[in-house]
Formats: sequence, C-alpha cells, structure tokens
Amino acid sequence: MITLRIEVPYASFRKSYARAFAETYPLPTPATVYGMLLSLVGERFRARHQGVRLAFAFSGKYEDDRPRQSPFPKIAMTVRKLSRYKYGVPAKQSKLGNTLDYIETLCDLEFLCWVDSQSETNNPPNLETRITTALTQPESVTRYGVLSLGLSDDAVNDVRLVAGVNYGCWHWLRPHPAGSLELPIWVDHVGSAGTRWQRYDLETEPSQFPLEPSEQHWTLIMPPN
Repeated sequence: MITLRIEVPYASFRKSYARAFAETYPLPTPATVYGMLLSLVGERFRARHQGVRLAFAFSGKYEDDRPRQSPFPKIAMTVRKLSRYKYGVPAKQSKLGNTLDYIETLCDLEFLCWVDSQSETNNPPNLETRITTALTQPESVTRYGVLSLGLSDDAVNDVRLVAGVNYGCWHWLRPHPAGSLELPIWVDHVGSAGTRWQRYDLETEPSQFPLEPSEQHWTLIMPPN
C-alpha cells in the first residue's frame, strides 16, 4: 500500500446526467482519480490495473492551516465554451458550433489517496509499483500531456508519495449503501450501460492519527462483467 497527497487548484467533475448546465460532483470521483493515476504512469489500457483498491481522505484545512468551513471544496460558477455535440443539442453543432454556458468548478482540492494493489488481477508490475517509479524515476516513464484530474485544463499542481500521515485534518470518504453521495467508480464512455456507481458518506468529523484506511474505506476498481 502507498499513500499519495494530491493538490489540484480547480477541477470540474461533470455529473453523468448533466446537460447544458455543467453541474459537478461535490468531490473527485474514484473513476476520475483512477484515470489520473493511469495517466501518471503512462497507461492507456483502462482495465490494466483492474482490482486495485483506492481509499480517500479530504483535507479540512487550507495550506496556511486555517480550517475550512466544510471538508467539501467550494464550488465556483464560470462561463465556458462547451460543445453542443457532447452535452447540448448535437444537431446544432455543425451549424452553430460551440456555445457558452455555465459550468461548476471545485476550488482548492487537497486529498490523500491510498493505493492497494494486492487484489489486482493482471500481471506485474502493479499500479503501486508503477506510481512509485513514476514519482521517483520520472525519466523512466513514457507518457504525454500535462497531468490533469478530469478535464485536460484541470491540471494537477502536486502529487507526491507520503509516509505516515500524522499531520493536518482529514475527513474519510466512506463507502456506505445509504450514503448521501453517489459517485461513479467505473464510467462507460460509450452510452452508460456499463457505468458503475457507489454511494458514500464524507465523514463530518476529522479522523484521529495515525491515519490508515480500514476495510470499510476501500473502493474496488473493477469494470463490469
């Protein structure tokens, strides 16, 4: 198991059923974080590390140690140029081109992500090993593009390995069948029949140290059968 600390100045995680108004999920989705990790190690085959488990905790403080009002990131609303073909009216895209519309954006994201490769089903190297290599020997990894979390302009500011979390203020994202959040853990990009979801709660009280995930905190990344 390895632990990553990830910082992203802003990012948008468009809800699956959003259309013209680009409403965002309130937190980075496990499916999106898994995709970012694949990009980090230069992997193009999405199922290459199926069976990996991820756990998340979100910061309750800003970088200058001021407490956040909520462990949920603040949401800003901006106007951007959006494709009608993908989210609006496809028939009008060829004649009218892109359009301006509102989009929600999460601000100042900071979270911990634990990666456990014990249950991966494909041959080595596993995702833990490849992430460690990418961060300690980046010259040995072949990848392209700026590392982003979600949209290509939502660049990652920092991703680093950490050992032992005994600082800060962190709130666990806990899978729970009756949780108030529904987040995608695997996205079907052709239609939605293969998209898989899981319900979560973001714990309101910060966790005690040392911070380590228990069995109840893990999310299994696995494509549909």
